[in-house]
Amino acid sequence: MTKFPEGAPRLECPRLQKMGFCRLLFLVNVLLTSWFSSAKGEGIHCDFPKIRHGIVYDEKKYEPFSPVPGGKILYYSCEYNFASPSSSFWNPIICTEAGWSPVPKCLRICFFPSVENGHSTSSGQTHKEGDIVQIVCNQGYSLQNNQSTITCGEEGWSIPPKCISPNSAGKCGPPPSIDNGDITSLSLPEYAPLSSVEYQCQNYFLLKGNKIITCRNGKWSDPPTCLHACVIPEDILEKHNIVLRWRENGRIYSQSGENIEFMCKPGYRKLRGSPPFRSKCIDGHINYPTCL
Repeated sequence: MTKFPEGAPRLECPRLQKMGFCRLLFLVNVLLTSWFSSAKGEGIHCDFPKIRHGIVYDEKKYEPFSPVPGGKILYYSCEYNFASPSSSFWNPIICTEAGWSPVPKCLRICFFPSVENGHSTSSGQTHKEGDIVQIVCNQGYSLQNNQSTITCGEEGWSIPPKCISPNSAGKCGPPPSIDNGDITSLSLPEYAPLSSVEYQCQNYFLLKGNKIITCRNGKWSDPPTCLHACVIPEDILEKHNIVLRWRENGRIYSQSGENIEFMCKPGYRKLRGSPPFRSKCIDGHINYPTCL
């Protein structure tokens, strides 16, 4: 005789039981019951929430059990300089049929300072991502691109809250400094748009990149870099039992990119697996061969 689970609805069919129909009807009844339970909201699941600039409370504990069952409540907070729409530190969200409710999000917080050469009613206040602030510039000044508003976005203010004079727009300050090099002319405190300066490196350093940079839209183009030279001291040669093939021993300088050839000292042989005798100076580094 078929044994019914405790609490399950019973079907009375003693005459059909020998034919197996009662078992079949029972299975159909169980499937219908499961379907109606799902229709009432059971069986709902949500993917574990991934919140940009946000952290889920006890994330390492709950994430392995993803997806999260319906009705489960989780809490999240936002990173520094970001806040939830409610501005609470810990924010509850619940898994529903429509997904997480309320939708978890972290919005950027933008502090609005006082306006240089202008003013705004928002001076000294904080705003959230999406807020638009009106700025009034003093006579003869304007925001970048002649705008009158700035917007708080995910990366901060859309443009600096600073009113500038049209006469100074596009100018650049002193050109950027570089290691082991400098410009070939005297540095000025201010440069007109489309001005150019030229760089040079110190002795034995190799210039990489464009040696001339230009001021455009108030910014300098990328400056070059000066690659380190390779210094080959006598004690390094002694340590590896090698000598220079084409030069006399001593303190040698080679520019980055130059090839240098070595050979074993008399009475020595190249160590198996040693780097080749011909090596290249790469920004101050040489892969030395070794002899034994």
